[in-house]
Amino acid sequence: MRFKPIKDFLAYIEECHIALADLYTRLSLEANDEKVKLLLDFLRNKEQLSYQHLHEYAQQAPTSILETWLDNVFDQSFPMRCQQMQLQPELSIDDVVALAMKLDTQLIELLQNAAHSAATVEAEVALENLTDQEEEALHRVIMASNEFEYM
Repeated sequence: MRFKPIKDFLAYIEECHIALADLYTRLSLEANDEKVKLLLDFLRNKEQLSYQHLHEYAQQAPTSILETWLDNVFDQSFPMRCQQMQLQPELSIDDVVALAMKLDTQLIELLQNAAHSAATVEAEVALENLTDQEEEALHRVIMASNEFEYM
């Protein structure tokens, strides 16, 4: 999509977090290993918190940022790909971490690209801050996965 206000872009990222939470819920129900189920539940909670944080940000952000237009072409099939994703019930913790890293990295790249295409410095800084928060959340996933491995 091209020429989209930041508020619409953020709504799309919220939708991506919901799709990820739904994916992790579905995978948790299908998984055989209890540690994997716990990790998937942790990831679901992370996505729900990310959605909530982003939603609150979008509700409180200055209109000047939300109404800033992005000249950014990006793939909008992320939620659909999450819905269609099929994995085996024999997932290992490493499989789950690799999947989470892959999907989170895609969202981080979307935010980074949006930040680079922002028309104002204020909007660019806001999107970079949101990107930093996503990167911190991914780092917490990696740290938590190590704890799940040794349970």
